[in-house]
This record gives sequence, C-alpha cells and structure tokens, in this order.
Amino acid sequence: MQRSEYMDIKHMKYFVEVVDQKGMTNASKHLFIAQPTISKAIKDLEQELDMTLFDRSKRQLVLTDAGSIFYKKCKEILTLYNDVPKEINSLLGLETGHISIGLSAVMNMNQFINILGEFHQKYPNVTYSLVENGGKMIETQLINDEIDIGITTLPVDQSIFHSVTLYQEDLKLVLNKEHHLANEAHVDMSMLKDEDFILFNEDFYLNDKIIENAKNAGFVPNMASQISQWNVIENLVINQLGISILPATIAQLLNDDVKIVHLENAHTTWELGVVWKKDKRLSHATNKWIEFLKERLSEE
Repeated sequence: MQRSEYMDIKHMKYFVEVVDQKGMTNASKHLFIAQPTISKAIKDLEQELDMTLFDRSKRQLVLTDAGSIFYKKCKEILTLYNDVPKEINSLLGLETGHISIGLSAVMNMNQFINILGEFHQKYPNVTYSLVENGGKMIETQLINDEIDIGITTLPVDQSIFHSVTLYQEDLKLVLNKEHHLANEAHVDMSMLKDEDFILFNEDFYLNDKIIENAKNAGFVPNMASQISQWNVIENLVINQLGISILPATIAQLLNDDVKIVHLENAHTTWELGVVWKKDKRLSHATNKWIEFLKERLSEE
C-alpha cells in the first residue's frame, strides 16, 4: 500500500465522529462541517488504505472488520495527539490543563467540590468539565478515554482501574411521612416485599445493590419507577408513588415531607471512590489533582 497525501489527523477525527455519531448526518451537525466534506474524507481514507471501512449494504452504518481495527487505532492516535500539549506543558512545568471528571449522580457533592475548589485556588489556570452519570457509564467512559477521572461505587476491577476511597456511608429507607412504616425506628428489609420501589435506573450500581438485598430478604422488588436524578425520586416519594433507598448523605438533603428510617438485615454499606484508568497516560494537571486529592483525604 502506497502512502498518499490524504491521511491526516483531521480525516481520522471525521471518521471517528461518524462512528461515534452513528452516521454522517449527525457527525456533520456535531462538527459543524458540511456532509460532503466528511463523505469525501472517508472516501479518501478508504482509497489510501485500499480497503472498505463501512459496510454500505446495510441500512445502518456498520463498520467492516478492517473499519473496526482502524477505528480503534484512530482513537489511540487521537488520544496521543491530544496529549502532546499536556506533555509539553508538563515538561515546561506549566500548571495549566484540563480535567474531565465523571460524577456519580448518587453522591453528596459537598466534600468533592470543596476539595476541587481548594485545588482551583492553587492552580487557577486548570479548567474542568463535569459530567454526571451512573457508575456503569462512568467506568465505560474511563475505559474509552472519554473522561480522565470518575467517581463511582467501590470496589472496581483493580486490573483496569486505580482508585482511592472518597467516603463510606449507610443506605437509608426513604418513605412518605404518611407511610405506615414512617414512625418505625428500624425496618427489616423483608417488611418491604409488598412495597412499590422508586429506584435509580440500571446504569447505577445502587440499583443492583438494592435488588440484591431484596432477593436476600426473599423477594424481588416491584419497580414503580426508575430515575436518574435523586431529586426526582424525592418528589415521587412525596407524592406517594412508592418508597426508595438512598445513601445517608443524600437522604439528609431531602425535605420534611419524607421520613428517613434505618434498614435492618440488609447490606447497607455504600462506598464511593475516585477512579482512573491504569494504562492511561494522564495529563500533568490530572496527576497533580490526584496527588492533591490523596493529600487532602489523608488529612480528614
């Protein structure tokens, strides 16, 4: 295969975006580039590689085997390319950079944001993007190099991730104040078998933990609703659509129309941690942030 002038970083970016956006139309909108320009870039790549990257016999855009391999390599090359300024800044000792952080929707942000604020005071030229998701999606984003750091439920797969514990707490039963169990000091998990549960969606490890506890108590929970925001769960409980189980720090933020009750005969320990990918080359700013976080947590 002879090399030509066609292949460059821009063409690779277009190709990756077409795959990620599942089509040229969406990629064109996302990149603010005319669709014929993207289409020509793909054809140029295929001409240089002398192979087809997409199976055009399908109704939807599907990668060929060669296309799948090329996609993976493009992602690796683009990651290295994007890391060049970070590496240069690191060599020059410049305290600049950007950190992309995936936040769990099942957490009290106060401790983490306070530490982030202290870090920002020390390194004001570092910028951040904060994206809220469930723990499973955060792990996927870390694996795909879409974020630098994630906050998710521990433990995680130690062969893939490094982690440091942020905090540990108990899970609490959340009831409408008029619920027949609302005045109980303790409620056994088995007493909830006939209740309607309002839980987070399947992307959240908390959902798995509650279902596991219910099964250990001899029942499968009846799902009245699955949500991705704890404040929506609060409103549903207030309006008597069901009960929920939430971490203690989240439960403490709820208003007086709900009652918080201790759960018995359930594995209620809930641990959150800061996680990052083992084989990822972290930016200078990200490494500084992890060092700073570890120091602050050791002081508490």
